[in-house]
Amino acid sequence: MKITRLKPISVITPLILIILAGCYPKTDEIKELYERQAVLEAKIDKLTQEMETGLSGISLDIDKVEANQQKLSQDVQALEVKNAAAAEQNGKTDARKNVKNGKNSQAKQKPPANTPEFIYSRAASNYNDGQYEDAILEYQKLIDTYPRDKRVPEAYLKQGLSLINLGRKQEAKYFLNTLIDKYPNSREARTAREKLKTI
Repeated sequence: MKITRLKPISVITPLILIILAGCYPKTDEIKELYERQAVLEAKIDKLTQEMETGLSGISLDIDKVEANQQKLSQDVQALEVKNAAAAEQNGKTDARKNVKNGKNSQAKQKPPANTPEFIYSRAASNYNDGQYEDAILEYQKLIDTYPRDKRVPEAYLKQGLSLINLGRKQEAKYFLNTLIDKYPNSREARTAREKLKTI
């Protein structure tokens, strides 16, 4: 019996055709892929439209904020001019009263800005006017500049109370605890302990 050798190409060609036939997508699969692609494209278009709408809304909001800032800036400038004019007018009125009454205008000068009295006075004034952030800064200036001043315990207490009034209770606890640690026997420390129980 004679064995014939098959040519390699005659064996490989049918195998390749069988493999390729399995890889060829069917019409239904292609149709399904196109439908999925159409749905995804529609979603992308919708998201793009929503994003553009949102961006235009943000742009309008930014324009409104900028307009409000500009108006606020103008209002502040107008108030500064008005306050300066009022202060100047009050200064002239006070000077006239002092001259009329024969008083020396230099006798009622404010203390220099770097004294503990001046810093404390400004801090207390800010606190009493409800300008708590400014009060905190002024009290801190007193603490930093004059750490041995007798009003330092009160400065710590007022800083804590200011922060409570601003709704920043965790920060307030720090100042009240610092007061208690540094001046445990002071009247302000007793007040701080009572305040800590309520926050």
